[in-house]
Amino acid sequence: MRIIGRFGLKASFFLYLLSYFVLAGAFLGFFEYPHFILLAALAYLAAYHLACGRILLPLLTYAVGLALLWLNRVAPPSRVLGPLPIDISWVMLYFPFAAGALIIYSVAYATGVAKKILSVILLVAAVIAGHFYMVYAGVLWRALVPAIGLAPVFPEPQDFPLYILLYELWRIIHQKPLKLNCQKQTT
Repeated sequence: MRIIGRFGLKASFFLYLLSYFVLAGAFLGFFEYPHFILLAALAYLAAYHLACGRILLPLLTYAVGLALLWLNRVAPPSRVLGPLPIDISWVMLYFPFAAGALIIYSVAYATGVAKKILSVILLVAAVIAGHFYMVYAGVLWRALVPAIGLAPVFPEPQDFPLYILLYELWRIIHQKPLKLNCQKQTT
């Protein structure tokens, strides 16, 4: 069994691609800190689905998030809804629905009701396991490889091996028990 497979490479490529659209917007002043952090978190799930060949929903979800980041700059919720007791953004209102949609979208990989439910549960378990992997492996990685200042919001170029293994972990937890093979799926 190969540890580093094509799936991890492909998913990591999409993660970097999506994340650097947000980074470019933040650098150019189109997006405000800390509101773009939530969209950066959506990039992880969107990249997973993109690597599986599911293109429309992840890109649409991400594009709506980018549009809301821009809308937050032009017409923030406080301007539209009036004075608010807390600093809130359109992305904060959108994130729970978008993350939920990307997690529930894992039903598209399975057939049958039981396997669809199991697919959602396994993807949530993969995301949780991946979080712990990134926390603990990240500490060890940072001891050996210095940061350039983008982490933890944006993936850094020298961290590519971490993300490849993260997506391979997600693939093993989500796809192996269901005997799925995203490599052959298209939509």
